[in-house]
Amino acid sequence: MSRHLRFIALAAAVMLSGLPAAAHHSFGGTYNVDRQITITGTIVQLTLRAPHSFVYVEAQAADGSTARWTVEGASAQQFAQQGFSKDAFKVGDPVEIVGNPSRSPNSTRARLIRITRTSDGKSWGSRAGEAVN
Repeated sequence: MSRHLRFIALAAAVMLSGLPAAAHHSFGGTYNVDRQITITGTIVQLTLRAPHSFVYVEAQAADGSTARWTVEGASAQQFAQQGFSKDAFKVGDPVEIVGNPSRSPNSTRARLIRITRTSDGKSWGSRAGEAVN
């Protein structure tokens, strides 16, 4: 290989190494996808964004204390395509959430499978055919 060709190859490799890599983690690595839990409480914060959205819920723990749950869901764009927008669920809404619990012991994190507003039954689910109704 000529010196000129090696220089071009090296320059191309350096330029390409600066491009961001598209990577994504597996939910199965963070959450126990073989288990489901139910969280009943009140939405205290809702963050719809990319790459993941979050619903923060205050729920009463078994010992009577209040626990703040962080429930991770799809991106805002994915939710919007299924009718789940910033207007679908709001801070103060009483909800029941079904999710996969965190793999970390004693964590108050979950992956969203289904959310239902208990005051009127409005719900959304992540399985095929489950959209905001």
